[in-house]
Amino acid sequence: MDAKKIAVIVRNRQSEAFRMSVGLTVLDDIIDVFITEPIKDDKETLTQLEGVKEMKELGIINLFTTVKGTGFEFITVEDMAGRLLEHDNILPY
Repeated sequence: MDAKKIAVIVRNRQSEAFRMSVGLTVLDDIIDVFITEPIKDDKETLTQLEGVKEMKELGIINLFTTVKGTGFEFITVEDMAGRLLEHDNILPY
């Protein structure tokens, strides 16, 4: 079976989005995480984000942001929209 391409859009339910992103890695699908809001500064969100960063370092998750100054790969909203067209599933949080 071919791997699916799944996008997770991180907006206001950030800790849930990051947790789901890591959970999706067990399926061997391609996971792209798009952060569209500044990252919340609460313990749960930051803890879940660490898991996403670890998966990114292992090459399991791709991480993009439309928010400048986060330290992650910046893309414009227009570029994000174009990339989303390539995905089989889009999960907004």
